[in-house]
Formats: sequence, C-alpha cells, structure tokens
Amino acid sequence: MSRESDPVIGIVLKAYPRLSETFIVREILMLEGLGLRLHIFALRNPKESAVHDDVRRVRAQVTYVPDRFWRAFGSIALSNLRLLPTAGGLYGAALRYATLRSFRERSVSTLKRFLQAGYLVQRGLPGTDVAHFHAHFGHDPTTVAFFASWLSGIRYSFSAHAKDIYAQDRDWLREKIARAKFVVTCTEHNRAYLEQLGGASSRVFRCYHGVQPAHFVPSRKPLAGTSPRLLSVGRLVPKKGFGVLLDSLAILKQRGRSFGCTIVGGGPLGQSLRDQIAALGLEGQVELLPPMSQAELIEHYRAADLFVLACEVQGNGDRDGIPNVIVEALAMEIPVVSTRVSGIPECVEDGVNGILVPEKDPRALADGIARLLAEPELARGYGRAGRRKIESEFDALRNVKAIDAALRESIDREGAEAHYATSA
Repeated sequence: MSRESDPVIGIVLKAYPRLSETFIVREILMLEGLGLRLHIFALRNPKESAVHDDVRRVRAQVTYVPDRFWRAFGSIALSNLRLLPTAGGLYGAALRYATLRSFRERSVSTLKRFLQAGYLVQRGLPGTDVAHFHAHFGHDPTTVAFFASWLSGIRYSFSAHAKDIYAQDRDWLREKIARAKFVVTCTEHNRAYLEQLGGASSRVFRCYHGVQPAHFVPSRKPLAGTSPRLLSVGRLVPKKGFGVLLDSLAILKQRGRSFGCTIVGGGPLGQSLRDQIAALGLEGQVELLPPMSQAELIEHYRAADLFVLACEVQGNGDRDGIPNVIVEALAMEIPVVSTRVSGIPECVEDGVNGILVPEKDPRALADGIARLLAEPELARGYGRAGRRKIESEFDALRNVKAIDAALRESIDREGAEAHYATSA
C-alpha cells in the first residue's frame, strides 16, 4: 500500500485515456496495486466516445498540459516566464538546445515540447511530490519528459514501443536514451536496436506488455464448421495491413472457401477499406466495426475461430512491436496468422502456436488461413500452445514488477523536495 508521504511517479502520456492503449492503463493500475503513487501528465484529452472500464479504477490525478499550442500560448508563455527566476541558467541552456534542434529539424515541434515542459514544471509540479518522470512512447511524451527533467533536476525514464523508435530521428533518440535513467521496451527486437543505438552504457531492458490471463477465459468451443469466423483488430492505419488482409480474403473466396470476418477498429483508412470491401465483393462476409471497450472485444474473441493481423513495415520505418491484440487472442486460445515483422515472432511461434507469413503477401496470408481452417485439430493445438506461451512469458503483473523495481530505484526524494522548495 502507498502512503501519502511516499514520492510520486509522474507518468507523461501523449493522450489519456485512449482505447488503443489499454496496455498503458493496465500498467498504471498494476503499478498502483504494487503501492506506487502516480500522477498522470497528458498532452491531450482524446475525448473518445468509448472508455475502458479500467480507466475508472485509476486513482492517479490527471493534469492536462495544453496541446493546442496557439490557443493556449498565453498561459504557456506566462508559465515559462515565471519559471525563469528559479530555473536560471538551466532554462537558457535548455532553450538554446530546443531552438537549435528545431532549426535543424526545420520544425517547431521540439521547441513546442520544450515550452510544454516549462508549463508542466511551473504549473503542474508544485504540490504533487513527483520525484521521477516516466514517459510512454519515445517521441513527444519523452521529449516533454526530457526537458522537464532538464528544467527541474528530476530524473526521467521512458518506455519505447514501435513508431516512436523506428520513425524518429536516430540522433535525437540516442540523446534521449543517453540522458534517461533507464529505458523500457516491449520486445527483444526493440531492445537490441535501442541498445545498439544507445551504446554499451545504455540501460535498456525488455518487458513484454502482457495480459492478466485470468481476465481472458478461453471459450474452448470447436472450430466452426462450414463458415468459420475470422477476427482482426487494430487501428485502421497502413502498418496493420488490413488492405492485404482483404485481398487475401478475396483469394479465399475465389477458392470457394466459406468464412466470415470481423475487423474491429477506427482510423483514417476506414472509408478506403469499406470501398475495398465493396470492390472485392466481400460485403456479405466482412464486417467493419468501430472501436469498442475491452469487455465488448472479449465477446468477439469468444466467437472467433482464427485471429489474423497482417502487420507490415512502412516506408518511414513505422511498424508494430508485438500488437497487444495478438497477445489477447493467444490468451483466448485462438490460433494466430500474422507476419514476420518486428517482435511478432517472439510471441507467435511459427508452427507452434500460429502461422507466420511474409509481410505484404496476400497469397501467403490466404494460404496460412486456409491451412488452419482445413486442419481444425492443428488449429486447436496451436490455440492451447498459445495460451501456455502467454501464461509463461506474457503475464502482465509478473512483467510489470520489473518496471516497479526500476522506478523505485530511481526515486530521489531529497532532490525532488529541494526543487519544490525553490519552485513552489
């Protein structure tokens, strides 16, 4: 149990709460359950129509740092001016760094995040007892934590996931790694890359997101007969490969295979995917559903015979790590067909608990789906093996204890209190 006198971890997020980031809410709840006091600093409130039930259980207070920059420029500028007398030379050095980096990037993004960090330190910190910052995603949230740490003297760490690793300037990411107390990432593939980028002295460790297996109870129903049910879940963005999935389903239809497919998600590709469904003549077999709560999604897992996600690497390097929906599907004993992208093979073992195919290859994806639909005993065996994999390596509570230990080690109570005495 945490005590009111315990120091606080400041969790820096780009947006909170978000349906597509249930793993962050799950981690926050588990850290609170392990006795840590948390305060959330979010750069945006997405105000989504659906909110996961877990969000209501979070005890941490939430402070929103203005993100609509020009609309809130007055309050952001005033906060930074008020910070000058206490931050002194630190402020000038950090401002020069942010300005030079923005000049090199030909973008005001870094300068904007610096000013947000000034707002956070001057307006958000006093009275919170925050003694360490931990950001999720290595781009904007970590940039804010980087500068908030510089201005306040409070240490920071961050969790890196996918796009924030591979679609970010390498030198900027290297600098963030170098100044961080430690870095957490969700796949071994990511860890090796970040450690190579940061050098031998970098403190990077892998912690799979995982799930709480008790919350995912397999239905143990037999594979459907003549019309099996396929499920795919994710944001409707290019790296999820939904266009390739639809092309593979068209191939299955041409082969005379009966199936139904549910795609759950929202995003910029929604209309183009609907158009593709119509163009391929799949309207009667493929349904596209909007984002939904975890409880609603679990009902779709229970109805599914096979989970498919055709992840791919984009031209700018953007890619998934291990999509959390794959972990959830395996926890439900659903066999998975996916691609050999990034960290996915660490979770989906080809020929053990699923089938992996090359990315951007509709025919190979169709072949993988067809094989499991044609061999229900093999599919059931893969499902059982998937559940065992999750229980042994992707138990979220077991994994998050490593983050809890690292955060506790990094808390510097005396340094934080000295800062508040001068900045309050």
